[in-house]
Amino acid sequence: MTEVPSFTFTDASSDSSDNVPKAKKKESKKVVLLPGYSQMDWAKLQESGRDLSGTGGRFRRISKEEVKQHRTVDDAWMIYRGKVYNITPYMNYHPGGIEELMKSAGRDGTKLFERTHAWVNGEALLRGCLVGFLDSD
Repeated sequence: MTEVPSFTFTDASSDSSDNVPKAKKKESKKVVLLPGYSQMDWAKLQESGRDLSGTGGRFRRISKEEVKQHRTVDDAWMIYRGKVYNITPYMNYHPGGIEELMKSAGRDGTKLFERTHAWVNGEALLRGCLVGFLDSD
């Protein structure tokens, strides 16, 4: 004969939640964006045909040293997955604010981006901002 396990059910109306560990809610670092700077507005801007990269559509090889020279709010490049992006046009659209985006300015932001935005396709998000490809030498 097969044994049937027994279960004990508690009354759902009783407050037994004091003994149940609660998951910590991750604090959001989103900022209030100015009108006209939503992610939908960013998508429209990317589709507008405007030269967001500043290259006129000509890509080239770029050294890490050159990327390091572009690390101000008015002139910011970042490396993501071996590609170099001009993130300056995206500054006011970034949901985490300019300060968060500047953490990757002038450097390789791949690890930070993927740790923070694992679900986001960064290459699609910044496609219009592509300046070129990281020179491995």
